[in-house]
Amino acid sequence: MSEAQAKAEVAPLVLGLTRPRMFWGVPIGLFVGELMIVVMTFLNTKNLAMFLLFLPLHAAAYVITVRDPHLPNVVRVRIAKCPWTKNRHFWGGNSYEP
Repeated sequence: MSEAQAKAEVAPLVLGLTRPRMFWGVPIGLFVGELMIVVMTFLNTKNLAMFLLFLPLHAAAYVITVRDPHLPNVVRVRIAKCPWTKNRHFWGGNSYEP
């Protein structure tokens, strides 16, 4: 593989055109999810220290999405479209009929 081909595969323009909308380094949908978890925890405990929970949650989300910003959407679609069946352990995967 030549050096020109290697550079063509890592084109920053393509990544910039396909990257989801980001807020503080994570996709907006994931950021809203983090915020909802923190606010709901605060409302249930009535403890202001629960807002500090945002820092490790956001750090984990940032680490997850550094390499692939589409990973949260891929996982969400996988869970929504491919639910687990009761016999998945028996067959080694989702099987609706034997």
